[in-house]
Amino acid sequence: MFGWLVGLALGFYGVFLVPVGPRPGGVLLSVGVAFALAGNTAAALLVRWFTGTRLGAMIVAVGWIPIVLCFGVARPEGDLLLTAGTAGYLFLVVGAIAPVVVAMLGSPRRGLSATLATGPRGSASGPHPDQRPPAQGSDHRRPGH
Repeated sequence: MFGWLVGLALGFYGVFLVPVGPRPGGVLLSVGVAFALAGNTAAALLVRWFTGTRLGAMIVAVGWIPIVLCFGVARPEGDLLLTAGTAGYLFLVVGAIAPVVVAMLGSPRRGLSATLATGPRGSASGPHPDQRPPAQGSDHRRPGH
């Protein structure tokens, strides 16, 4: 829930910040694009750290993408918040890709991806205790048999 709400807030405020920023040489350096890059990356890292899974990082995008797409559609009156310009397209691409990159980098602590990374049961730290050869000098029978 936290990641979804943070993504929603980042998308909401980011859309309003896209046309804002310095214009050295007449080129807009959008604060919204920087906000999407830093905010979505930081939020995805935080939620991934909280959950320990790759899916945790993607929850930020689940909140961010719908609100941004809603603001990118023109209303019947002609109002449009996210315009079809370089800054608008960069905002969309950077904001959507940042959680994906966070999800794919590094190995998760929990979840199916963490299980698959270690291989079959016990392969990360050696064979399972039932699969180890008996110690020398011990009875070769397993207890209870």
